[in-house]
Amino acid sequence: MVKLGFSVDNHFDVNHIASPAAVTRIAAYLVAHHYQVYVNAGDSFNDFALTQHFYQALQQAVGDAVVIRYLAGNHDLVKNVSYQTAQSAGSPLYLHEKTYPVPHTNTVIIGNNGWYDYSLAPAALRAQGADFAQWKRAYWIDAAIDQPVADEARMQRVLASSRRALAEAAGKRVIYVTHFVPTARLMVYSPAHPRWQMATALMGSRHLGALLERAEVADVVFGHLHRRDPALQVGATTYHHQPMGYGLRRLNEWRSDDWFAEWAATLVTLEA
Repeated sequence: MVKLGFSVDNHFDVNHIASPAAVTRIAAYLVAHHYQVYVNAGDSFNDFALTQHFYQALQQAVGDAVVIRYLAGNHDLVKNVSYQTAQSAGSPLYLHEKTYPVPHTNTVIIGNNGWYDYSLAPAALRAQGADFAQWKRAYWIDAAIDQPVADEARMQRVLASSRRALAEAAGKRVIYVTHFVPTARLMVYSPAHPRWQMATALMGSRHLGALLERAEVADVVFGHLHRRDPALQVGATTYHHQPMGYGLRRLNEWRSDDWFAEWAATLVTLEA
C-alpha cells in the first residue's frame, strides 16, 4: 500500500504564511504520517517562480521519503511565467501534462493544470451570447495571465492531452489531478449575483468531467471553487474537492484560525 496526499488552494502568500515555516511543517507531517507521494493541485502563490521554488524546497526537505509534485492554478500563472513555460516540461516536479506511475502499484497519477471553455456558465447566459472573454479582461485576475490563444483553444489542449494520457494509461487505475472544476455537479449558481454568474464561466469545463467519467477514472482531485464538498461518486469516478482557501479577516473560509490545521484537514488521502 502506498499512501498518497493531495492538496489545493493553499494560497500561502495571500494567507501571509511564511514559506520556510510552511515547508518545515508540511514536510514533517508528510514524513511522520508515512505519505509516499504528495501532489499540490495549484494556487500556491500568485507567482509561478515562488511556486516552483516552494516545491523544490519541500522535495529537498522530505528527501527520498516522499515524492513531491505540483500543478499551477490560475493564481500561480499571473506572474513570472509565459504561456510557453506554463505548457512546458519545466521542473521535473511540475506535473502538468505528465503521468506519474506510482511504483509497485497499478495506479498512475495524471496531472493537468486544466482551464475553462465557458461550458460551466448558466445555460441562459450562454444562450444570450454573453461575452465572457471581455468580462474576464475587465474584472478577473486571469486577465494578467499570458495567453496567446483563446480560452476555448486552451481548454481543447487540456482535453486532447488528457485523452492521450488516458489512452496510455489503459488498464491502470487512474487518479486525475487538476486545478479547475471538471463537473457541473459541484458548481453553485446564484442568479441574484450577476458577477458570480459570469465568473462561473471561468471555473472549468463540463467536457473534462464527461471525458474522465467515460474513461472510468477512479478519482479526480481538483479545487478552484473554494468550497469544501463531500466526496462525490458518479459511476466509477469519485470527485474530491477540498480546497484550503482563504483565512483572511475580510474573507474567511477556514474553520479555525490555524493555517496548518486547515491544511491538514483538507488534505485528501488516497491509497494505491
